[in-house]
Amino acid sequence: IDGDALGPVYDPAAPVRIRAWLPDTEGNRAAAAALVTELERFAAFSTGGAGLRGIGPLLVRPIPAEEWATSWRAEFPILRVGRIVVRPPWREHTAAPGDAIVTIDPGQAFGTGLHPTTRLALIGIERWSAAGRLREFPLDGPGVLDVGTGSGILLLAAIALGASHGTGVDIDPLSVAAATENASRNGVGDRVTIRAGSLPISEPAPLVMANLVATLHIELAPLLVGAMAPGGRLLTSGMFLSRADEAIAALQAAGATLVERWEEGEWVAAEFGDGRATLDR
Repeated sequence: IDGDALGPVYDPAAPVRIRAWLPDTEGNRAAAAALVTELERFAAFSTGGAGLRGIGPLLVRPIPAEEWATSWRAEFPILRVGRIVVRPPWREHTAAPGDAIVTIDPGQAFGTGLHPTTRLALIGIERWSAAGRLREFPLDGPGVLDVGTGSGILLLAAIALGASHGTGVDIDPLSVAAATENASRNGVGDRVTIRAGSLPISEPAPLVMANLVATLHIELAPLLVGAMAPGGRLLTSGMFLSRADEAIAALQAAGATLVERWEEGEWVAAEFGDGRATLDR
């Protein structure tokens, strides 16, 4: 962990550790034993010139229930992306001037800030803030719209940076519950509407966010572009580099104008403007 960055720093040369927590059942113990055999087989490839990294031993240990209740929390550090500071509720943070603090309980919904796609989206939200796009919106509209809101992290970051209110939609009931709870945890439950469902919405939004896989960007392209109010902006993330051009082309074909794209590793985010007025001429 880089103490200055307040977040995980990826080192491609460093060892990779994979952890899994499973119920202590006979079936899972048998699966662990079978996994040892498979790992040994792959380890043979790694020493045979196949270019694979060395694979260490599989370590299996029981975790007492009282330890399990808190041990997983160590996996979630405080994350900083510009002015945005994302912290789990069990970690303390002394705010610096200008910090926009978002408290997120990971729960079972996607969106802790640790995944590159979420960080890429947070970068875009901060750019909106710097450009003055996060502001007071008409109260009879949806405000900032977050499609596939997950834990609500993007929507809550937009509110923390100055948006007056917003709406999050998600087809997963667990996400709806987590986002609702996180909005209350951040003291903005009265400014955030979380509902089950997807696009279309009843009224277009000035700012639309969508951290979705490329397939969904392509499938929902007309609805995502249609969700933008005239002159609005669309922030997309979650696209693999190998499919980003295809997803961006679909959004452009639906009437969006590419403003900027940025990357982290194999992931891509992009911002679009409303180009439909140009298409109509």
